[in-house]
Amino acid sequence: MSTIRVLIWWTVLTVSADGIASHLLEDVASSLKSLPVIGNILQASFHPIYRPMLKALHPVGNREDESLELDDPCYDDLGCLHTTQDFYHPLHRPVNVPPYSRDQVDVKYTLYTRKEPGGTTVGAKDAKKLVNTSFRPYKKTKILIHGFLDSNSVTWMLEMTRAFLLHEDLNVVAVDWSGGSRALYTQATANTRLVGLEVAHLIRLLQSLAGLRTQDVHVIGHSLGAHTAGYVGERVAGLGRITGLDPAEPFFQHLSPRVRLDPSDAMFVDVIHTDTNSILALGYGLRQPVGHLDFYPNDGGEQPGCETIARVPITAVTDGTNFLEGLDAAQKDLVACRHYRAPKLFTDSIFSSCPYMAFQCESYQQYLAGKCVSCGEDGSRCARLGLQAEKWSGKNTSQHVSMYLSTAEGPHYCLYHYRVTVELAAIVGGPSALRGHLHLYVISPEGKLRELHLTHSAQTLRPGRSYTFLVHHRQDLSDSQEILVHWTYEASPFDPSTFCVLFCDSSLPVASISFASVDLVAERRQNTYVAEEPDNVVMCHKQGHDLILIQSGETVKLVSSPKCYLEKSRALSLLLNTEPVRSMKTILEALVRLNL
Repeated sequence: MSTIRVLIWWTVLTVSADGIASHLLEDVASSLKSLPVIGNILQASFHPIYRPMLKALHPVGNREDESLELDDPCYDDLGCLHTTQDFYHPLHRPVNVPPYSRDQVDVKYTLYTRKEPGGTTVGAKDAKKLVNTSFRPYKKTKILIHGFLDSNSVTWMLEMTRAFLLHEDLNVVAVDWSGGSRALYTQATANTRLVGLEVAHLIRLLQSLAGLRTQDVHVIGHSLGAHTAGYVGERVAGLGRITGLDPAEPFFQHLSPRVRLDPSDAMFVDVIHTDTNSILALGYGLRQPVGHLDFYPNDGGEQPGCETIARVPITAVTDGTNFLEGLDAAQKDLVACRHYRAPKLFTDSIFSSCPYMAFQCESYQQYLAGKCVSCGEDGSRCARLGLQAEKWSGKNTSQHVSMYLSTAEGPHYCLYHYRVTVELAAIVGGPSALRGHLHLYVISPEGKLRELHLTHSAQTLRPGRSYTFLVHHRQDLSDSQEILVHWTYEASPFDPSTFCVLFCDSSLPVASISFASVDLVAERRQNTYVAEEPDNVVMCHKQGHDLILIQSGETVKLVSSPKCYLEKSRALSLLLNTEPVRSMKTILEALVRLNL
């Protein structure tokens, strides 16, 4: 795929734009149109930056020159589209073209309800016919909009529809604009504005004819469909919610809010970013926060499971309810795994017992360091990704809040968050630093071992200090009361303080280990506004000794006991008795190091 892309780009750059290039590229694009979805993806290889050279394909010009203004088209009772200077940027959106006609885009709506699970389809011009179906205006309404190259038969829309109807009795409307999405990317972006007019007209129609309340409408769009949802919200006052599933980057990132999805488009706008690499690195989603609440699973970039092609046959089996749905999902995974991860995360969240809890943080690195597991006094610093995001306590007050979480490879992606604090004791005459690998294995109530990955490389640990880690696991381990600790000493050639030779003891002096379920506390904070700090399960020596010396290569068990909860005070006493206390400053530093 990348080889073909490079060849096409090279042809564009090297062949004269006034002569052979226009006819050659027109022939290439025409031949690609006869191919299936992969052919459409190849059409998208005509990168926007080279778009001005393809005059034969899109004769209407660039509006950077005001003499080349596009006409503002109007569509009967839909309204007009005004292409202002906001839609132009020399790098991010160098070209604009007019949308296709209504007949060519041919928007269709398929209504799914519990009474009509097979769906009822009507054309956009006959949208009023939905009033005479099983549509019920007093129920919540979900409107799903697909993205570039897709139709409403794309697997993620079918699976999300089934999950919604199983979860709740509501109306689900799947929008099909494949007549406008299966075109060159530049043309598809223009067509989204017309689709936005169509869907906005549908909502207003159902409002006037059936009494639909706009605050009960939730529009969910993927890729180009996310920005289409923004155009819908721009035309519908009081729209309840928009969820953007990895909104498309090209022609939208860094542009005016008028051009893309933004918080003003609905009462609540939440966004899931899963493919934030640059388009030049074959990333299709934007990095820019564009909602009230923006989720960045795994920092919004690399997604677990997408790095290997072995996932493709597995996806064909696990996704969808039949062979064709599985094949469609596998094809999407092959060409855009990260980009299609966002709708999968949202669908999985509908029934997941795992909370998909995310936390506000300045950066993903601080999140990984366990510095952002607080929900704040009002609970607004944490939220659940997916369907339950609307319960976020900060949705009426904040804009552009970024939250991070970690997810796993599928088919179920949610991970539980745990905060682990390792308390090391100071020993008179002991080493000032020890370097090595620390491995923890939680013993579940059923007696099974579950490894917690603290770090992937050796770490320097200093006796007398505490170390906090944010770890994740697929299973709920919050009831665990025992843990195995394995220590392996490994000196660093670049840090002489970690050398331990001859009579030096490389044992790790562990006082206690605290283990807390971050998700449980976050949920309680959101629901009942209880105390902020996680309920620590403190584990120590089973006889309650002050410390355990773990020799290199040795594994020891720590257990939860009432004696362990006195461990911090004992550790403080040990520290003050073994270190010179010359001033109050030393005592305060000791308190900080022990989290007291």
